[in-house]
Amino acid sequence: DFILNGTVNEILKKLEEKIEQGKRPDSPDNKIRHYFQKGTSQIAKKMGEESVELVIASEQASDENFLEEAADVFFYYLMAIHARGFKLRDVLKILKKRNKKKSKAKKKK
Repeated sequence: DFILNGTVNEILKKLEEKIEQGKRPDSPDNKIRHYFQKGTSQIAKKMGEESVELVIASEQASDENFLEEAADVFFYYLMAIHARGFKLRDVLKILKKRNKKKSKAKKKK
């Protein structure tokens, strides 16, 4: 299984490649292809559904269920990003920029 091998960066790269391949009409991954064919609103609905399940799971005792739901949210979040033509690194650049602003603000104090 591709998730169990490699560094975090390698895992994320493979996952994003899988999502990109799933966007193609001839993709062998029916699940990913199905959501991209349905459009961004369907991906957003699924991400919202999974987010609600994560909120519920966060209040329950099962760590396994919580992590399963977190993985679902993350997967559909990545699909939503890719549906808009972006990649995870585009979001990470924003987070990096925000972190730099906060670090500079702390140094000024």
